[in-house]
Amino acid sequence: MWSGCVNARDLGGLPTKYGVETRAGALLRTDTLDNLDDDGRTAFDCVGAGMVLDLRSDWEIRQPHPLDGTATYQRIPWIDPAAEARRDPAAEPQLGDVYRASLSRNKAHITRAFRAVADAPADRPVVIHCQAGKDRTGLMIALLLDLAGVPRDLIAEDYALSEVRLGLQDAAEFSRTRPETILTSLDHLDREYGGIRGYLAWCGLTQGEIHRLATRLVPVKVRAVVFDFDGLLMDTETTLVASWQAEWRHHGLELDLDDGFWPGHGGDTFASHTAKLAAAVGPGFDHDESSARRRALREELHEGLDFRPGIRDWLAEARSGGLRVAIASSSPREWVVGHLERVGAVDLFDQITTGDEVSRHKPDPEIYQLALQRLGLKGEQTVAVEDTAHGTAAAIAAGMWTIAIPNPFVSPTALRHADLVLESAADHSLSECLYSFPATPRRDHS
Repeated sequence: MWSGCVNARDLGGLPTKYGVETRAGALLRTDTLDNLDDDGRTAFDCVGAGMVLDLRSDWEIRQPHPLDGTATYQRIPWIDPAAEARRDPAAEPQLGDVYRASLSRNKAHITRAFRAVADAPADRPVVIHCQAGKDRTGLMIALLLDLAGVPRDLIAEDYALSEVRLGLQDAAEFSRTRPETILTSLDHLDREYGGIRGYLAWCGLTQGEIHRLATRLVPVKVRAVVFDFDGLLMDTETTLVASWQAEWRHHGLELDLDDGFWPGHGGDTFASHTAKLAAAVGPGFDHDESSARRRALREELHEGLDFRPGIRDWLAEARSGGLRVAIASSSPREWVVGHLERVGAVDLFDQITTGDEVSRHKPDPEIYQLALQRLGLKGEQTVAVEDTAHGTAAAIAAGMWTIAIPNPFVSPTALRHADLVLESAADHSLSECLYSFPATPRRDHS
């Protein structure tokens, strides 16, 4: 690959659990670039690396790095000297023991290293190396591949390749890169931290930083997330039902939710609901009193209403991951913005498109088409998050990817046409959902 470096390779082209291959030319590993000869340096320069991360310690530096003094080069030693001084080698008889202990012992330095990769230019390659490019580099690369969803047997194959490249098949155990060494280290992450994402969060990385780390390898075309409002961002559907149920009970009646209560489209349903109640009550029905009583109860219920579980985390993750965030709701702007102002969340959204700005409501795609126009994006560059079948249908018709999180009054089976159906945003990171959507359009929406 680069003449003089024997342990250099591109991590592109590996399959992932998300159904896509890792991006070629995005992340490369190697032994020290001190080994480059003139031809190797020329070939390396052609790569156009956005960052070269050197994990070596001070005591290993024998000469200036070939890129020393450039904006591209960063040296962040993997080993924390203060923590290393307290290490008991006898407690780590095998290389896997060293790796596993290193993940906690060197936390501060490891965090800096991962954060540097997260902050590196997304459109240019990152090159990671230590001295031989097999242990510290091998462990960091394994963690990044695990984050990208590469099967662990393939991670172990890449790790084991280093001893072949370096001619260490017959060397002492501590010099080799056996598959079981890296596999037991990844198993350790599962047991102690709940997996790679849990470990990186324990290190202090934000969900946005973790997203940027993963998308270095996982191709993601989504540039914006567009949320429905009622029932999705806020559970105003439950307050709606509760207020109407209370009003029916006020008249000694029971509301039948299965008898046309959900119209199958967005927009204002007040008139139809009121007409049905008036017919059930009879001539004594007072429209104004009923409306005032029901709305007063609903306003009271709204006083403590915040976003649904996990939504704030999704919004923070999207914004810190560089994604644009918008709302496309069939409700009027005054209603949507009023709720957002009440919980101090208006500034979390780049665009808000509402039902009073379009002539047709969901499942017609008009509201999503307007939102896409304002975002300046195509459908396949965006994902809509919806809670109903008509909302999902509108987003699909606009050419968008779809995540459905049904509200309490919608069956998940009614949302089966969505690309992804979840029980709650709290159970998944937004970024992992996005990795499931290919980097190229799945449908022809022309």
